[in-house]
Amino acid sequence: MELLNPAFVILLVKITVSVLPGILGIYLMIMSEESKRALRNRFCNRLFGVSNAILYTTFERALLIIGIVGLLLSAVASWFLLIAGML
Repeated sequence: MELLNPAFVILLVKITVSVLPGILGIYLMIMSEESKRALRNRFCNRLFGVSNAILYTTFERALLIIGIVGLLLSAVASWFLLIAGML
């Protein structure tokens, strides 16, 4: 008897691909304002060399859009990889 069945490993990869974008999306949407500002400052420092190159409202809107896209990607991946694979 094999310790790890290849079908089980494939199922774990499918679950990971289905769940991680949703978790990232939820995290980006519910981050505190201080965390969002710190993330913006780090991002701007690395990309532009100054900490306030991008307006906070624009950055917050972009994080919200990325979070929603992550949730949608998670839902679509769940449907195609897990549910449709069982039919």
